[in-house]
Amino acid sequence: MHIGIDLGTTFCCVAYIDDNGTAKVISNADGSDTTPSVIWFDGKNAYVGKKANDRKETSPPQFIQEFIKRDMGKPVAIPPNIYIEDDNQALDPAPYEVGGFKYGADGMSAIILRKLKKDAIRFFKKIKKFDENVEERDVTLDAVITVPAYFGHREIQMTWAAGYAAGLNVIGIVKEPTAAALTYGFSKSKNMRLMVFDLGGGTFDVTILMVNPEGCEVITSDGSKTLGGKDWDEVIQQYIYAEFEKRNKREIQSEKSFDIQQRALLAKVDLSENEESVVTISDEKGDTDIILYRTAPAGENFEIEENRPFYFDERCSSLLSQCRTICKRIIESVGLEWGDIDEIVLAGGSCRMPMIQKMLEDLAGRRISRHIDGFSYDTAVAIGAALYGQHKGKVRDVVSRSIGVKYERDGRYFIDHLIEKNMHLPICAERRYIGGSNSVLEAYEGESVHPDECVRRGRIPLNDINGYVTIKMELDENNLLKVIADYPPHRIEKKFEGEEIDDQRLKELRSKVQSIVINL
Repeated sequence: MHIGIDLGTTFCCVAYIDDNGTAKVISNADGSDTTPSVIWFDGKNAYVGKKANDRKETSPPQFIQEFIKRDMGKPVAIPPNIYIEDDNQALDPAPYEVGGFKYGADGMSAIILRKLKKDAIRFFKKIKKFDENVEERDVTLDAVITVPAYFGHREIQMTWAAGYAAGLNVIGIVKEPTAAALTYGFSKSKNMRLMVFDLGGGTFDVTILMVNPEGCEVITSDGSKTLGGKDWDEVIQQYIYAEFEKRNKREIQSEKSFDIQQRALLAKVDLSENEESVVTISDEKGDTDIILYRTAPAGENFEIEENRPFYFDERCSSLLSQCRTICKRIIESVGLEWGDIDEIVLAGGSCRMPMIQKMLEDLAGRRISRHIDGFSYDTAVAIGAALYGQHKGKVRDVVSRSIGVKYERDGRYFIDHLIEKNMHLPICAERRYIGGSNSVLEAYEGESVHPDECVRRGRIPLNDINGYVTIKMELDENNLLKVIADYPPHRIEKKFEGEEIDDQRLKELRSKVQSIVINL
């Protein structure tokens, strides 16, 4: 028995396979299919989801904001002697320090995962799959966790670490668009080439796949870790703040920031269904009604002027342009035309915005399906994750980013890519290099041949080499990397877990996360 988890930037969802082989969503303790990815945490007690939002007003300092997933892959702290002065790939740390312990994005995600695990066990008790007296901490539940298609090795490894710290046995990590395609494709009786357009709350993926009732094969993926529904929300938020100040000659009180964030989200949802929405901001001096419109009247000049009304589609044109560019790029990268795509599948709650659907129809030159029977924007990825755990051998994914070795030539450094982006997983590649005294193997991830345009993923001191060293890189089906350096009589084998992750930290992180009281 296993569960599939959509570990989303703004919302999470859990699914399982029932006794009839059907993937179904597990509702949380609040009776909802989805759980907001928000934590209220004081170092000992944690509330996740709706209850975290409810406690925001009672204790703001302990409130951990959403969008943790955008920090996945960042080091918990800058490790000593790791980043050299001219290494512009040194990432800003994401410590999320609570009670003196630096949890990192993986630790915060682990707390969310423990809550999801607890909801799942509560459900399994209800249907008599677990004994009523079993404790969540005493169960290691098998799980498939989803990640964005653009996630590289470091982000994937930290996702695995989060699952481990939460008390899950991570039997698979699958990309979100692939999971959505499984949910869609398993119900079809023919071969189809799909484009999955997955716009969630904080991330954006677009993937092209071949699917049939027996499984799926990914062709290519692209996306952005800094583009999602949150950015559309912020367009509304910025206007609310500016319009309120312009009208009232005073700023909105800082303690209302969370309320404004929520009102902006609700206005975005409202504008997906209606042509206008009204946001009312109240303070001790009265109410201010701010009117938002979805689209500008036909024939209006699209220059934004000082007193121009708020037209949502117009204000989000730069965000749409980013989506459009990535869609065009992925089609061109594999030599396809829009007519070669049999179906465009929408996933992620942000795809409800009509501007997204219209943009895709303009690109494809045809109408796309807005509503597919049995397929939900919000739950498709979790259901696909559960299906992946059942049909893992039928799914063939691709490498997220190219991986190579740094080498020197004529006094300059370059990257020699052993593994190329979009090669099918699992994969093994090897190459011979000439070594010398104090040789160090450095693995980089990225598409450029220049190290300063890629991201370093790890290093292995090789000691003194007199002659050739054979470097072998292996990527498993979960996109996790192992490197072997072979120079007889030496053989060094290392799983590249990221320079910020080691066994000791994993043990400490698991211990800390397991000590937390997760309140349902």
